[in-house]
Amino acid sequence: MTVDTRPVIKDIRLRIPENLHEEPVISQLTSHCGVTVNIVSATLGVNAGSGWFHLSLKGNAAQIQTAITYLNDLDIELWQENIETNTSL
Repeated sequence: MTVDTRPVIKDIRLRIPENLHEEPVISQLTSHCGVTVNIVSATLGVNAGSGWFHLSLKGNAAQIQTAITYLNDLDIELWQENIETNTSL
């Protein structure tokens, strides 16, 4: 069986709850899951209870799935775009 290593770009939107504000959630996506993260947009406030992010994740299909599983394991509210873009970059 051949593993698909073609790069994929997946857009997600997530809400990081206040109890995880001190955790390096987005940094872990890169170091633990091996994906490249682009912060497309974010809504944060000094006294806000949660932070909202629109992220673009780039990696192979297995890395993207590992990232999604990691976020789900943290109980982070997550919206996934249905579109995955294969890229030659």
